[in-house]
Amino acid sequence: MELELAELLSYALREAFTPGVLMYSALGVLIGITVGAIPGLSGDIAIAILLPIVFALSPTRALGMLIGIYKGSMFGGSISAISFGVPGTAAAAATVEDGYKAKQKGEPKRALLTALYSSVTGDVISSLFLIFLALPMARLALRFGPVEFFALYVFSLMIIALLTRGNAFKGLIAAVIGLIFGAVGMDPVAGSTRLTFGISQLRGGLPLVPVLVGMFAISELVIQFKKEIDKLAAEKRRDMGESAESFEAYDPGKDRMSFKIYLSTLKATLIGSSMGTFIGALPGAGSSLAGFVSYGIARRFSKHSRQFGEGSLEGVAAPEAGNSATCGSSLVPLFAFGIPGSATAALIGAALIMQGINPGPRMMVENAPIMYTFFITLMYASIMNLGFSRGLIPIYAKLSMIKGKYLIPVVFILAILGTYASRNSVMDVWVLLIMGMIGYLLRKNGYPMGPLVLAFIIGPGAERALRQALLLGRGNPLHLLSSPIAIGFYVAAVLFIVLVSLTFKEKG
Repeated sequence: MELELAELLSYALREAFTPGVLMYSALGVLIGITVGAIPGLSGDIAIAILLPIVFALSPTRALGMLIGIYKGSMFGGSISAISFGVPGTAAAAATVEDGYKAKQKGEPKRALLTALYSSVTGDVISSLFLIFLALPMARLALRFGPVEFFALYVFSLMIIALLTRGNAFKGLIAAVIGLIFGAVGMDPVAGSTRLTFGISQLRGGLPLVPVLVGMFAISELVIQFKKEIDKLAAEKRRDMGESAESFEAYDPGKDRMSFKIYLSTLKATLIGSSMGTFIGALPGAGSSLAGFVSYGIARRFSKHSRQFGEGSLEGVAAPEAGNSATCGSSLVPLFAFGIPGSATAALIGAALIMQGINPGPRMMVENAPIMYTFFITLMYASIMNLGFSRGLIPIYAKLSMIKGKYLIPVVFILAILGTYASRNSVMDVWVLLIMGMIGYLLRKNGYPMGPLVLAFIIGPGAERALRQALLLGRGNPLHLLSSPIAIGFYVAAVLFIVLVSLTFKEKG
């Protein structure tokens, strides 16, 4: 066993440090920071658009690039949040509260570097959590049968709906829509077609890439395009004028970062890292929730809680550590059970499927060399993020001011070309556009994309587990309650449904 582990580590080290894997990981980090720094774009959009090129890359290179984007975008969102008061990504929304105030106080460099160091700290802690916990959890999951897996899927869908920021009932509806989309195609048992409306190209189900790119990228581009139309020229000039004034009184001598300042924020950073790691492991919770929860808890336990909201560096460190700490932990349920912990984890899961690797408990055994290589890549991608971001912060702060009217057409064309190139199918382009419009209408009415996409991906697995469980129980529904583990998941799911109902009544 020790010899086998030594051989795996030796192979993983050689593979992880090949020029190709290093290059694609570095490219991913740079892309992630870039899209994160630009308001309206995000790591989700970048990964969705780049999914088609996964076919042309080896698994280790593809995973290196995708995890680089994931990590880079987490910090990138704080650049525009601190520099201009506009979060580059939803995950950086909590950072605006103190980050922008710190910049107005004449401490933009301190705020940006605090965000960077806290982000990397949270990211490293979360990555170690994934490395040391994924394999034991996968071994536990190997003991799960169809009954346990179906109960786990039910429990996960309830969490996805409940932990949606805003109206939890709408999160539940979005998850149901995702399940319907996942049911399109051939019945896994009877072999008959369903929900295809006579379109032969849909017999194999809705294609993964167009659905993901449409829901994430196209819908967001439509929203950003509408915002550009609605934006008044006078407001633009006023915003730019405010930014210029805040920098007129800037004194570089008073805006220096030091190790002492980092230590003063370490408590908030560790709180954010702990909460982000925990929340990231919950299916569907997301980095945005982690950021806000980390901010709130750090504020409660801070000796300087009154300074929060006034440019406190602790108020920058906590949410940045929190949202970045979801990177590694959100992959734990994906690797162990095949259930993504976040929308980005769902996209990475889709990339694995495209590479012929099925996320779940068998993945750690059947693809051990690739996974060990990925773990090493996971760690040095954090170092790359630290190095690139440290040197390029001034450039990316300016990049976040690029006008949307230039970015939107370019990203839209890339989405179209990438989707078509994935299978050379015009049908895929139509699915992309239709899903984009459906996604836009849902977002416009407050329905979140995360639960929908997660349900779309895990829906077929849930149906398969249900069918297998019923076959093993000879059609008796009570067989679904034959396992104590399954009963535990069902009880937890019922409690979540009650909470969802109470939340909906309170908001109604």
